[in-house]
Amino acid sequence: MVVPHYLIDFDKEHVLVIHPESGGDDFDATEWPFFWLTQATGLYLHRLDSGLKRVGLDVSRWRVLMSVPPGEARSVTDIAELAIVKLPTMMKLIRRMEIDGLVRCETRSSDGRVTDVSLTQAGLEARQRAWRVAGKIYSNVFAGEREIDLSQLNHLLQLLVGQLREAV
Repeated sequence: MVVPHYLIDFDKEHVLVIHPESGGDDFDATEWPFFWLTQATGLYLHRLDSGLKRVGLDVSRWRVLMSVPPGEARSVTDIAELAIVKLPTMMKLIRRMEIDGLVRCETRSSDGRVTDVSLTQAGLEARQRAWRVAGKIYSNVFAGEREIDLSQLNHLLQLLVGQLREAV
């Protein structure tokens, strides 16, 4: 991939440096990694949402169902962090899922300020339906002639997340 010299160069430690004074006039989205991350995420979520609708679910419920391991409980705060959803929004979603019989909410005995969420039998069944949808997408994307090194991809994405958390 050719990186435009007017926008980015390398400092002495071989780190890409963006020059804010460039004004971005010659910005090319296809040379920007976040463009590709957004494209991949958007396409994945679109495909996931379409598949989940066929089994009576949606992406928001998927996030909760997959964040709570079977037979275990997680706090609403932990689920919100894993799903990258604001806590009040997650609370509303979990309350709706509780009404629908997918999750059970209980106050943590060691800390009454914490609400723990576990999956009901209906939630476990919904989780399995959701997993089949996601598994099919995963297989279609990562199987085949074009091999993607998942270990390397996950490693790079973990590094990126770490860098973003530390960014000012």
